[in-house]
Amino acid sequence: MTDRAIEIWTEALGDVLAFCIPSEIREQVLSALLEEQKERGTTAKPFKLGKLDPEKYHAKKEARSLMIQVMTRSITNNISKEDAAKVLFRRQGRGGTGSRWLPDYLDGLPGIEVDKKKCADIADTAGPSRLREAMTNER
Repeated sequence: MTDRAIEIWTEALGDVLAFCIPSEIREQVLSALLEEQKERGTTAKPFKLGKLDPEKYHAKKEARSLMIQVMTRSITNNISKEDAAKVLFRRQGRGGTGSRWLPDYLDGLPGIEVDKKKCADIADTAGPSRLREAMTNER
């Protein structure tokens, strides 16, 4: 991985840490996460559909929702709506699962009407991925 990619991921995760995780538990959360990663290795944590703790499951979904809200706001705040749409609607080639396309996950939610054709048109104008470039080339 390039130094540029490490810098980009560090800053992105730093935004999540700074705006989503309370400062008084931030260090413990990072330590626990790193320890879990060491124990698990590089494999993804499988979804456990058996015995779910409904309270913890719901709270975890709320935490993820907060992260999505903060990251979306950080994208939409400082650039034009058109450029923000290009960033958000881009088809993600690496990482993630499923279709890797945000409009697919928003489509059908109550209160949201997604024009997938328009989103696809916007994604097509986004140009090359700067993240993908940073993951493969040193700038």
